[in-house]
Amino acid sequence: MSLKQKAFGAAKWTSFSAVATSVMQLLQIVVLSRFIDKADFGLMAVALFVIGLSQIFMDMGISNAIIHNQKVTKAQINTLFWLNIFAGIAIYVTLYISTPFIADFYHSPELVSIIRWTSATYLIIPFGQQFETLLVKELNFKSLSIRDVIGKTSGFFASVLLAFLHYGIYALVYANLIQALVSTLLLIVYGLRIFRPRLDFDWQSLKSEGFFSFGLFQMGEKTVNYFNSQFDTLLIGKLLGMEALGVYNIAKTLAFRPYQIINPIVTKVAFPVLAKIQDDIDKLRRAYIQILRLLTYANAPIYAAMILLAKPLIILFFGEAWTESIPFLQILAITALCNSIGNPVGALLLARGRADWGFYWNVGMLAFMPLCIWIGSFWGLEGVAWGLTLFKVAVMLPAWGLFVYPLCKAKFLEYFGSIGKPILLATISFAAAYFLSPAVSNNYFALGIGLLILGSVYVIIGMLATNNQERASLMHFFVNKGQAGQQS
Repeated sequence: MSLKQKAFGAAKWTSFSAVATSVMQLLQIVVLSRFIDKADFGLMAVALFVIGLSQIFMDMGISNAIIHNQKVTKAQINTLFWLNIFAGIAIYVTLYISTPFIADFYHSPELVSIIRWTSATYLIIPFGQQFETLLVKELNFKSLSIRDVIGKTSGFFASVLLAFLHYGIYALVYANLIQALVSTLLLIVYGLRIFRPRLDFDWQSLKSEGFFSFGLFQMGEKTVNYFNSQFDTLLIGKLLGMEALGVYNIAKTLAFRPYQIINPIVTKVAFPVLAKIQDDIDKLRRAYIQILRLLTYANAPIYAAMILLAKPLIILFFGEAWTESIPFLQILAITALCNSIGNPVGALLLARGRADWGFYWNVGMLAFMPLCIWIGSFWGLEGVAWGLTLFKVAVMLPAWGLFVYPLCKAKFLEYFGSIGKPILLATISFAAAYFLSPAVSNNYFALGIGLLILGSVYVIIGMLATNNQERASLMHFFVNKGQAGQQS
């Protein structure tokens, strides 16, 4: 099967998986928001922050080195398999011991039990991690997508059942463990078809061939980036309390969900595919610009609608009790759009083997973004949201100059033109819907009419503003993955 055919099949399966799993996760939050109070959502946000940070250290960033390196031996994969397992045990023990200190930092003793139970996933996940890496390398996204859907489904039903049985926040905690167990078992079933672990170690070749240097930069970059992306959670929970964090986190979850559904459909496939064409700069440039254009056309109208219709969205999804989240949803929708545009550069960095650049960039970000958020915190939750958003907008230009142009030679007008047109079309559609939508008190009607007007205007002016070649290029992007951008 050719690279083009593999990429097309991978895109179909990642599309299915991304939509199905994200819809289920959203439904899970919608249901649980009726059973779990705001402070408990804040506690879970802190627990997931701690767990997410620890997960970065699971394999020291070496899994992505396997995808980047086109010649990997079985002994090297075996070594990394056992490294994952030993690291998982070490992380669990470390978290178990350190949890009381985390709880003291937040003045929330409930966090001790919550984090200890949640961190038990590190005794499960490592057994499937290398299998997942190998499936990604082979572009076998069918197996990965089936795993994702079944795993998320098990977690969804477990959390809803436990919520109805009045388990409170532990409905989320135990569901997380069940999901990890089911997902890992499926990875083992699929992974054993292509790799069977043995006690065969080759530490020296991992070191001499640059796996550890690549992985350490990748781990460092992910760690710093994680703090950058979650510093608002860290700060709000400490300074403003768990209830404020719960209100903010609901808005953040809803705002970030669209691009978390849409972007992986492209970026999961983009990294291994871009890695295979990394030495052809012209083809790499065209592919990257096509990825960026596609993602912006998909995300921009969604976030325009989210800003316009924040009130009916919050009320319909979470109920009247969560109306405090409305202004944060509107502000964070801008942040999420910026994230969706900046997100694909990660695949480009890894494809060119420059995980070190990502690390240095995120170290620089860590010096400034927390400062913006901290200054914003003097104006409360809205100040935090605006501080984060303004910073995200400000770094778009330097990100192009430091990464995109040096790595794939995409020029200023080519890069910003690929994102500027869809954003302009979405802005015009937003204005049309704002002025044309009738004032109605029924939230269902308000949401439906707003979406209808904004969506219709976006499609009509989008058709008028793009030529046949551009539309064909977008429609057939995945079919022509290896030659992306030739028509644009």
